[in-house]
Parts: sequence; structure tokens; C-alpha cells
Amino acid sequence: MRSAGTAFVCLACFFTPLSTSLLGVFSVLAVAAWILSGGFFDLPRVLKANPSTLAALFLFFLMTTAIAYSSVPAVEGFATLRKYRELLLLPVIFSLLSLSSRQRRRAQLSFVAGCIVLMAVSYLFYFDLLDGERYGYSLVYHITHSFFMAVLGYWALHRSAVAGWRKFIWLLVFVAAITNLFYIAPGRTGMFVFCCLALLYLYQRLSLVKLAISVIVFVSLLGAAYFTSDNFSGRVDEAFSEISHYEPGQSRTSIGQRFDWWTISIQLIKAKPLFGHGTGSYEAAHGRAIQKSRITPTDNPHNEYLFLGVQFGLIGLALFILVIVLQLQEAKSIAKKDRQLLHGVLLALLAGSLMNSLLFDSQQGHFYLFMSAALLAGSD
Repeated sequence: MRSAGTAFVCLACFFTPLSTSLLGVFSVLAVAAWILSGGFFDLPRVLKANPSTLAALFLFFLMTTAIAYSSVPAVEGFATLRKYRELLLLPVIFSLLSLSSRQRRRAQLSFVAGCIVLMAVSYLFYFDLLDGERYGYSLVYHITHSFFMAVLGYWALHRSAVAGWRKFIWLLVFVAAITNLFYIAPGRTGMFVFCCLALLYLYQRLSLVKLAISVIVFVSLLGAAYFTSDNFSGRVDEAFSEISHYEPGQSRTSIGQRFDWWTISIQLIKAKPLFGHGTGSYEAAHGRAIQKSRITPTDNPHNEYLFLGVQFGLIGLALFILVIVLQLQEAKSIAKKDRQLLHGVLLALLAGSLMNSLLFDSQQGHFYLFMSAALLAGSD
């Protein structure tokens, strides 16, 4: 039964970038298999070996408790709590993947395969070889698509360090992913995340002198992309325009509205700094704060740190940061190549969460869940 659970985990990894419904189905099946295999008896070992899983459970417990003092009905609180289920699932997936390095490797490759399929479908849409796309040139929302292309590019670049013919396969995947990201996919979040990941890769691989030279080359390549890609230059120009024309409380642009939401969110955190306004309370609290203003109502500030801070206060935000810090500490005991990939997983989550609530979002949140487990579950 445990082997069936790991197989379901791999299937969930594959569908993480492709389908929220199938991701959910195979996640449930993996948990069911874990329960039937007596996985509960494995929890003490997992929590001891990976303290980050215990911190994740504490955060989820706080979120559950925060339903009691939330200003919205409990049903709304539970709907929000459900979005953070990856925190509850973290020790489960760690348990399923902890006993087999082969299964951890398969989980990683399954996710990468899903990203490659997503990229391939995007190219088919772009060249009119496939009809019926829902979100431009992708199966998923453009922010989600661009995020996974950025992660795929970073992952392929790292894997290209292997010897033999596989090196060229990974380089081809890297080029295809980055071309898709900057020339086809309109998501600025993915572009920003990739820039962060690219700088991380250079830092991980190069000496100080080579790093400085490589950063200059990288910036030059971004400049070349700007002048050769209408997609990239258009999104960059749009961002600068939205920032330069921002008027507090008056903007209707993507970035302008975010600035307004972030300002209100900080005010809401100041009002209840320790434990926040409660699970699922953001939309109601934000609505009350913007009365008699022209700020656009929202149920999400598009910033995970502020979203957590408003609902669960600085205590909740500190617990989230603690999970990340503990995973960085745990990564010291795993192989260097896996540690570097884990650093990329965490940086992608942290950087993308500046402009979107990625832990709250199903696909990106589960990406963090599965890949951190696939890289860390064998540490002790």
C-alpha cells in the first residue's frame, strides 16, 4: 500500500503544473494509501528528522484556531483553510518519500515531465497546431504558467551539468523553457522569478570574479530579449508605466491596485498585529477598510506575506518563515546538487510570493509541498 502511495505522489507531481482537479484526486489517493499503510506510526520519526514539518503543523493549527476569532462565518474560514492544506500534507508526503531515494527521484522527474508537457502544449497553441486554449497559449492561468516555466528553466540548467548526451537534452529543455517564458508567456511573475533563480544559479556555481562577469552577461542577455521580444518588452514597459502613473487610491492597473492593497494590508496588520483578523477574514476586513474610497475590493492582496499577516498576524508570518529557515537548515545534510535545487524551490516560492499569494494558490503551493519533500525527505 505504501508503494501505491508513492505512485500517487508521483502522479500528483506530474499534474501539479497541468490540472488542479487531477492534482487534487491523486493527492487524496496518496493520503488514503498512507493512512491504510499505517503511516501514522511513522509520524514521530518524520517530525524528528524534519522539524520543518512540525513547524508547518503548528502553522496549520494556528490557522485552524483562527477560525474561532474570525469575523466571517466558519464556512468561509474553512474554505480558506482548505487552500493551505499543503501545510497539513507536508509530513505525510515526507513520510511517503522518506524511505526510497528512487521514489524521490521519480517524484522530481514526474514534476519536470509535467512542466515539459505544459510547455509543449503552449508551443502547440502558439503555432496554431492545437485549438481550444483557455488562457492564451497555455492550459493554465498565465501567472501560473510563467512560474512553472521559470522553475523548469532553472531545473534544466542545473541538470545540464550531468555528463554525456543527457546534458544536451537538458540544455534544449532550458532554451525551450526560457524562450517560452520571455517570447510567448505574458506572466511577469515568472520573468521576475527566473531572474532571481538565474542569479542564484550563478552564485551557486561560480567564483566571485566569474560571478561578476556572468551577471553583466546576464543583464546584457535580458537587454537583448527586451529588444527582440514584443512580449517581454511590452510587459516591462507596462510595468514601468503602471508604477510611474500610480496614484494612491485611484489606480486600476495591475501593479497600481497591488500597491493599494498592500497599503491597506499593512494598516490591517497594525490594527491586530499578533494573531491577525482570523482565517478567511481578509476580504471582509479589507472591505471595511476601503469604505468611502475608490480602492478596488479584493479577497487577496497578491502578496503571501501580507495575506498571512492580516489573517494570522506576525505570529503566523513568523511560523511561515520558520518553516523555510528549518528547511534551509535540514538541507545541509543532503547532497549538494539536491541542496541547490531546494534553494531554487524556496527562492521561487519566496520571490513569487512578493507579487502573488503562492502558498495559498493551489498549484504553486503544491509545487512547494512536493518538491521540498522530494528533495528533503531523506535527510536526517
